[in-house]
Amino acid sequence: MIYKGRGVIALLIPVCAILVGIYFFGTNGNSSLQLFLYSLLASTPILFILGIIMNKNARHEMWFIPVQYWGIIWAVIALVLLALKNTNII
Repeated sequence: MIYKGRGVIALLIPVCAILVGIYFFGTNGNSSLQLFLYSLLASTPILFILGIIMNKNARHEMWFIPVQYWGIIWAVIALVLLALKNTNII
């Protein structure tokens, strides 16, 4: 199994945040890389806090990683890609 408990939210919350970001800030339903990454970055504190709250009673994980750590993983990915984008590497 890919997830245990409600670990699937480690993927659903960032996807929903990206869709909300595109809906409100995209132009004609299109998105830039920066909008995509800022939306991903905005979802990380929600995911981290929700993961801490959820894992008090039972284990919720995706690919054997607890949900709260997915908040940190997504934040690092978004920050690294934003730094590379701002230095015109990507």
